[in-house]
Amino acid sequence: MGVGADAFPRSSAFAEAHQGLGNRHVLPRVAFGILLAVSLAGTAITVGTHGASLPVVLLRWAYLVSAALAAGGSLWWAAFVREEPDAGDRQAVDRFARREVGRLLRILPVAATGLVVSSLHLLRLTRPGVSWLVGLLEVLVAAVAALTASLTLCPRHRARGWRDGRRWVLLASSAGLLAGTGVLDAALQAPGNAAAAALRGLHVLAFGLWLGGAAWNLWVAIPAAQEDPRVAVVVAAARQLERFRWTVRVALPTLAVTGVLQAVPYAGGSFAYLAGTWVGRLILVKAGALVILIGIFITCPLWRACSPVRGMCNLRDLEDALPRPARSLDNRGKPCAGFVHVQRALQALEPGGVLELLSTDPISWWELPAWARQNGYEVLDQRVVGRYRVLWRTYRFLLARAAAPAARDERMAVRA
Repeated sequence: MGVGADAFPRSSAFAEAHQGLGNRHVLPRVAFGILLAVSLAGTAITVGTHGASLPVVLLRWAYLVSAALAAGGSLWWAAFVREEPDAGDRQAVDRFARREVGRLLRILPVAATGLVVSSLHLLRLTRPGVSWLVGLLEVLVAAVAALTASLTLCPRHRARGWRDGRRWVLLASSAGLLAGTGVLDAALQAPGNAAAAALRGLHVLAFGLWLGGAAWNLWVAIPAAQEDPRVAVVVAAARQLERFRWTVRVALPTLAVTGVLQAVPYAGGSFAYLAGTWVGRLILVKAGALVILIGIFITCPLWRACSPVRGMCNLRDLEDALPRPARSLDNRGKPCAGFVHVQRALQALEPGGVLELLSTDPISWWELPAWARQNGYEVLDQRVVGRYRVLWRTYRFLLARAAAPAARDERMAVRA
């Protein structure tokens, strides 16, 4: 469903509504905390069984989390942030993307620094057969650090918005770092076992992309949308979040399947081993945490708990915030949406009045908003309606006649 508007400015009513919705933001934070705890448990199982000390376990965990922040953040930047030409206000969407990139570049230096420092523990794993892999991982660490420095010190994105080709190189480097670390773990435990290497590599990669994407949602996308919560921005943020949900839909079963297959060599199907050893108990903890994460993933959109920004969880929530039209004009079958009739209908409205317009002219999707802006009218909403959208599309617009500033602010505030 396409939703667009020229402006939904911030207001005191909007800010007060969001303060009351703060408790809805708990579930994503809980999920992020569970992911961190599960990753620590998995690191303890993988590295601890090699006889590594607690400091080494913590270093490996910090290394994985740092790589995950870089990989998940660059995935969101590269694949989820898009132009959204039908969202309405393209300039607002572009500013939103710029704010997102700016926030990411405050997180990336911290992640890169943690990655460089924690990667030193890899040197102790150098041994015949895996030395080349350790060297490759160190090269990838250096690449992530260099790209982060380049993005921070040479911020080309400020001139080009979010369209910076380096984001793809950062994604490839950080994702390769995660998968390569999993392969290294498997090579140390089961040398020459390609299946074990593939399982561990997929497991670590799925974890990293999920954790990094969750961090972007919490500390990049949501705060950037809250700074300018007009409809076009909310539409762009909601679509980004939905793309991330598809990542989670792939990551969840990947983690479950690869986790079970990796646990079999430890437990061998013995519940006594699972209940009687520290490794077995950590495996059970990870399994229970995964069940909780599945529950959160299912209930979060149902409770509109993905974000405190109204409409970001589900764009249908924006419909209640739109005003009721004072008049409806059916211009279906008329070329150019019948602009003469539209202008007459708008001029007949009281200041601040809203007109519902129906059109079947495909050009009206782009032409009508431009015409409205030029003539001083506001496009509050635009979408495709009708059951048979492929063969016979109907375009629905909500147009508003200019109102006094105070009345306009009150009408356009997004009410929770």
